Amino acid sequence: MPDASSLLTADAPDSPLRLSHAVGTAGWRLYEYGTVRSTNDLADALPAWNAVRADFQTAGRGRFARVFVSDPGGLWISAVLPSESGPQKWAGFSLMVGIHLVRMLEDLSVPGARLRWPNDLMAGRKKLGGLLIGQSTRNTLVVGFGLNVSNAPWKTDPALAEISTSLEQVLANLAPNTAPTPEVFSLAVRTLNALADSHQEMQDGGMASAIRQLNERCTEPVGVRISLSQGGHTTGHFTGLDPHGHLRLLDEDGRQFLVPHHSVEKLVEIY
Repeated sequence: MPDASSLLTADAPDSPLRLSHAVGTAGWRLYEYGTVRSTNDLADALPAWNAVRADFQTAGRGRFARVFVSDPGGLWISAVLPSESGPQKWAGFSLMVGIHLVRMLEDLSVPGARLRWPNDLMAGRKKLGGLLIGQSTRNTLVVGFGLNVSNAPWKTDPALAEISTSLEQVLANLAPNTAPTPEVFSLAVRTLNALADSHQEMQDGGMASAIRQLNERCTEPVGVRISLSQGGHTTGHFTGLDPHGHLRLLDEDGRQFLVPHHSVEKLVEIY
């Protein structure tokens, strides 16, 4: 394999490279850039326990290749983790990662921190960030994570104004003596620690542990509208996941029904 630094520089020739060694509890190697197309694309060329952070992504993307606004002031990071024992072992890993990232937000005193299935980090009813996991090679996974910190993505896309927020905004609404918004680098380190912890817990407890923790947090049913991959949609109140990771919903009469996770194209909460 070519040297990691030359791979990154070739993909992002106009961005200054900053390299931090032994970052976080797992000793990550973190490459930092100004502007890139996508941190996921850069991380895809790297071995496990390497990560890429950028100040700005020009072509950030979410699930199903949707546009993910990644303006300056946010945390845009992708990290490579080993995926021993093949892809089946890591099915549902995004759920485990999401749980650990929620814990990170709780440690930062974010009010109403929660995971909106399958990959959105929320503060109450508004989105703070999201994650995207891809299989890089047969033995590695790339975890991409974006978090609004002091940026304002709604200035780029006004449609986001009613559904998104930032860490700066939610922390500003707390008591005056609350700690200031963390710097992006410190948030990157916290994120890498959360990813390392989620990787270890997935090895130890598997998907069942992630499902249990999500269900414990689903204390109130949430109304949802689900677009189905085969066409059409369904609505109900989301109450958690069954042991296979399928969505449990209640209909208007309070009867439970399941929606297979692989059939969900998009989930929108309705109030």
